[in-house]
Amino acid sequence: IAYSKNQMSVNNKAIFILGFVGLVFSFSNLEFGYEVGKTIWLQWWVRVLTISLLISILKNKARVKLKPLSKRVYLSLALFLIAALIAAALGVDWQQSLWGNYYRGDGLLTWLHIITLSFLPSWIFSKKEMKQILPTAASAAGLLLLTKIVFPNFMNWVAIGFGNANIEAGFLVIITPLILFGLRKLHWGFVGVSFLAILVTTIYLQAWGSVVSLILGLIMYYALSIKGLRKWTVAIPVAALIVGVMGLMFQQPVANSRFTESRMRIFHKLGRAVWQRPVLGWGWANVDAAFESIDWPVAVQKDAYVDNAHAQLLEFAIAGGLVGLSIYLLFLSGVYREAINSLKIDDEWGKSLLLVCLLYFFHSQTNVVSVAESAVFWISLGLLLD
Repeated sequence: IAYSKNQMSVNNKAIFILGFVGLVFSFSNLEFGYEVGKTIWLQWWVRVLTISLLISILKNKARVKLKPLSKRVYLSLALFLIAALIAAALGVDWQQSLWGNYYRGDGLLTWLHIITLSFLPSWIFSKKEMKQILPTAASAAGLLLLTKIVFPNFMNWVAIGFGNANIEAGFLVIITPLILFGLRKLHWGFVGVSFLAILVTTIYLQAWGSVVSLILGLIMYYALSIKGLRKWTVAIPVAALIVGVMGLMFQQPVANSRFTESRMRIFHKLGRAVWQRPVLGWGWANVDAAFESIDWPVAVQKDAYVDNAHAQLLEFAIAGGLVGLSIYLLFLSGVYREAINSLKIDDEWGKSLLLVCLLYFFHSQTNVVSVAESAVFWISLGLLLD
């Protein structure tokens, strides 16, 4: 029996690490983009983990217990899912809301898998095990991606990456706290070298939003280490976003923003689309329909295909209206309050997980995010509330 339990534990660890590392690969026809393959991989990863959990329960007579999250967190998450389902049913294309669009597969089915993934690690593994498994998986994925960026011909028989420099840099940013947590056990020198390597890579990719994210990550880490400043750490990315939007408005004035894919044109068109359907929005994964519904500043006969808002909060406002967006912000505020109140100054693991969440919150407002980044965020969020 002991061998069976140990063997099962090893198998579960292997499934988790391989599933995580697999997120940097793309197994789909690249004519349809990199994301579809990652989405399919993630869904099967979650299903296999779920089956593994059930087998563990049956063989070991174990009982899965929900972790003691606050009722407010559970309630806000349940309300968000209900609002998303209602918005999808009443939206402009319920089938696309369910399955996602042709190039991303980012429908509600995928998001239900992602949210399920947030619970599975703490149900399958102990906290001690996750402190080893997650940094190991993040380091392996990061090393593969960095190697591919520096040496483009590396493993050219399979697609590694995200097909977009900003998304690749964003994924590196999100997993940086996990990589550094694992390396700090070896030597602080490895932490510094790894951080500089990731920073230089983001600069090389000219992914300036990711460069700013890494700098903000350093500032937030030190804020979390100071008792009087911890509660205000979230103000750092919020203030940076406000400054960034003001800078974007100055760089791309609305009156002159006629470029087909300029951020201000996307934001302006989608912002007007929100007010066309303000309560429950256009339905999940229907950004493309919302974008096409608005002619601004002039009608464009052959317009760009925009299926992502390039800012997640705006994306949720389109998907679920102001109701869905408000519930999501309520959920995030509840998670942050609970995490901050339970976080100890010397809890490096907790700080690393919270940094992942804060970095994702900031970076997801500056660019399109991959399903891989969302998976890392929800895994970290689930472990943070464990």
